[in-house]
Amino acid sequence: MAVDASRDPVAKEVDIYRDTPVRFLGYANEIGESFKPMVPRAFYFGSYAVACTYVAADAKHKFDADGDVRHGVDALVWQALASVAVPGVVVNRVVALAGKATARPFVPTLCGLGCIPFIIKPIDALVDAAMDATIRPFLLDDG
Repeated sequence: MAVDASRDPVAKEVDIYRDTPVRFLGYANEIGESFKPMVPRAFYFGSYAVACTYVAADAKHKFDADGDVRHGVDALVWQALASVAVPGVVVNRVVALAGKATARPFVPTLCGLGCIPFIIKPIDALVDAAMDATIRPFLLDDG
């Protein structure tokens, strides 16, 4: 099975979308989900626009790096799941549950923001495992 060179710890090249603070743009929607009870809908939807733009930029970067559409598709699927969809659902549910537990509007926001650092690595690993077991053998198999 092919290995994503952008996640190779031996690789010398810095991937701006994975190895720098630019990576946090992919989590903009988690900020939006956290603040959802307290902000206008435009802020909430805008946070998803930022995260989705990041996902598309990373996918294009991976495609442009070697011209192999498979690497762009792999990055697009991985980022869409690991940066937007899965953490968005998790934070949304944390905020919703905290909202049911308290009448104070800032508590769900704090709970949503507080969970973000703890969910990133497990979600990344989960998405890697799921993609390794499903799409990657077909997408990245050179044989």
